[in-house]
Amino acid sequence: MKKPLFFLSLGAAVGCAFFSIFIINVLAKEPARPEAVSYYTYIQIQPGDTLWSIAEAYTEGTDIAVEDYVKQLKQMNHLAKDTDTIHVGNYLTVMYRHPEKPEQEEEE
Repeated sequence: MKKPLFFLSLGAAVGCAFFSIFIINVLAKEPARPEAVSYYTYIQIQPGDTLWSIAEAYTEGTDIAVEDYVKQLKQMNHLAKDTDTIHVGNYLTVMYRHPEKPEQEEEE
């Protein structure tokens, strides 16, 4: 009589432990990052600038791949897909991202 009660108690304890771990994992979600907002501006091309160096500068700290950003630069600025040529003194439209600022509640 003692063995079945022991195994029932052991099963209940193990079940509670697994259930507790599951609940803790569900409740301990990573806080959501604020959505990134895209902004556009233009820059003047300086000596030594390349599409790739510009892309590296504007993708730092984002989830955008440099290669994808170069493609986007070419598209935004109507540049040929098969060349990376840019000229000093010309202007490029660039996109940069910043986290969206949460709307502040108005004070009553």
